[in-house]
Amino acid sequence: MSLDGNYVIGLPEYYKPLPDLGMALERIGLDPNGDYSPSLENLQKIMLAHIMTVPYETLDCCDYFRRVDFFPDSLFEKFVLNRRGGYCYEINGFFHAIIEDLGYECFPLSGRLLFGSNRYGPMSHRTTVVTIDGKRYLCDVGYGAGCAEGPVEIDNPEIQDILGSMFSIRHHEGAQFGDITLVKHAQDGTESDFYCVYLKPHSLLEFVLPNERTQISFGNRRVVRLRTETGSIAVDGTIYRRKINGEVFEEEITSYPQLYRILTEDFNMIVPRISYATTWPREIAMLGIKD
Repeated sequence: MSLDGNYVIGLPEYYKPLPDLGMALERIGLDPNGDYSPSLENLQKIMLAHIMTVPYETLDCCDYFRRVDFFPDSLFEKFVLNRRGGYCYEINGFFHAIIEDLGYECFPLSGRLLFGSNRYGPMSHRTTVVTIDGKRYLCDVGYGAGCAEGPVEIDNPEIQDILGSMFSIRHHEGAQFGDITLVKHAQDGTESDFYCVYLKPHSLLEFVLPNERTQISFGNRRVVRLRTETGSIAVDGTIYRRKINGEVFEEEITSYPQLYRILTEDFNMIVPRISYATTWPREIAMLGIKD
């Protein structure tokens, strides 16, 4: 891939299309022969399907000690062939690859996570901007549950109802820490800053080193989270939490066989078995593995 006729972009594997778009659509529960041409309605459909089928998860970092990468061949093997999930660099990378292959005008963004705090940290998030009929939309499928489950119009100053949750965009173009902030509005009227992003399109290569740092930062934080028809399901460390029609049910996970059953049956994932001889829960030390 050339740049101004003088340079060649390194790591071209990050710019390849998905090996099979139809299989990717099937993975997120969509008919591979359906019409998903660029429109706001279809974008909403793709986002919700993605959130309902692909979990946010950190198992490679916490339990399997595997390097995580986000070029399309790697994502296809992990997400499609093994029905796994991942964190933002992977999940939003998979979503971006799908909609780009479908003909959407889109580009990835880098951002800073806030989660309601007023402390700005380093860049550690990836999301996507999609332009339809001249309007820009912020799209993020990278959490499994909790973020906006549909496109948020970037240049709309009003609070927007996104499938029952309220979000808005605060603009501060040219600011030191980002151009816009995604704000979540609770039913009681309180606001929470979710994350801030720069609106300048990013090269995929700019995510390589932040991705390396992010997977190290997870440490032993085992998280698996998925949106469901009635709420959500989540593994949080050694707790299995199900939210059903507003009620929360918790179950303690006490062994790897129990975790394996939850992941394969409830999350419908294909995961390697962790040695059942390994002490539960497995812990990560800074310089190695502590059993």
